[in-house]
Amino acid sequence: MNLVQIIKRGKIYTYSNLLSLLRIFLGFVVYLLLIDRHTLGALLIVVLAIITDYADGYLARKRDEISELGKILDPLADKVAIACAVLALYQSYDLPFWILLIIIGRDILILFGSTLLLGKVKSVVASELPGKVAVTVISLLILIYILELNFFKNIFLFLTAITIIFSFFFYALKFIKIYLNSRSEKE
Repeated sequence: MNLVQIIKRGKIYTYSNLLSLLRIFLGFVVYLLLIDRHTLGALLIVVLAIITDYADGYLARKRDEISELGKILDPLADKVAIACAVLALYQSYDLPFWILLIIIGRDILILFGSTLLLGKVKSVVASELPGKVAVTVISLLILIYILELNFFKNIFLFLTAITIIFSFFFYALKFIKIYLNSRSEKE
């Protein structure tokens, strides 16, 4: 199944999908604001992006708007917005390079694994609790760096690394299990 088939199968124009698309746009806005160290503007946009992250999931469930496209857009929006923010924080706020690599590296590997699975299974793998916890912890790290709360930086660098590594292994095992099950079903 490819992306075009997924889009054709389900709901496209939903409030939850629009919020995910908005979050992608907000990620680029945050990048530009952080690069120029417009702290207050960046802080407001990051908070808005966090609200859209929780609101899109809530609306999808409440309004029965859960769709295959939404299962792609929501985590993609998280990855784009987070990548934009942490790249700008690395460039302008001294976010360590190693955490930038861990955050973006995990997301690239998850996107790669998801793309491989998309061709093997008939539905999209939805985000799960370990991924949601990792996004929440990363969001807190981003806020801490924007506000320059130095006391909390090392604590949240550690928490971010731990939650990212845990969620990576969680998704890696899940993807392997799904892949092996899809192979055994075809035989």
